[in-house]
Amino acid sequence: MTTWCQNIKCADKKNQNQIRGNKGSKYYQSNKTNKYYEHWCSESCRKQWFSDHATVCLNAVGEIDRQIVPLEDAWYVEYRYDWRSEISDRYHLVNKLKGVDHSITREQAQTQEQIDADHSWRTITDSQARELAVTLGLAS
Repeated sequence: MTTWCQNIKCADKKNQNQIRGNKGSKYYQSNKTNKYYEHWCSESCRKQWFSDHATVCLNAVGEIDRQIVPLEDAWYVEYRYDWRSEISDRYHLVNKLKGVDHSITREQAQTQEQIDADHSWRTITDSQARELAVTLGLAS
């Protein structure tokens, strides 16, 4: 993987931090990539690159048709953080299509690996959430 921004127009930004070279032979160069944006140095470079290459990307990957999530599969687990107090019902089993918002425990909301890693915001997959809804009698 390259360490340079993949937007061919990056050097054209002509920012002060892009100036390189010695007196008399200076030039602008592309920025290095940012870990957050992976292949680009900034959000503006990523947007510019995508606007230039969107058609090529869609042709390579292919366009998808409308996607539907049926009522029975619309379950997910949500983590809610509240800095004001230590509340016990931070995890909720939700199906907005059915109007269900059910408090669950951390042990129900996370896998053992997620609990061990202490990543409280990560939760089980949607298919696991549906299984949990069936187990709790919220779905059939």
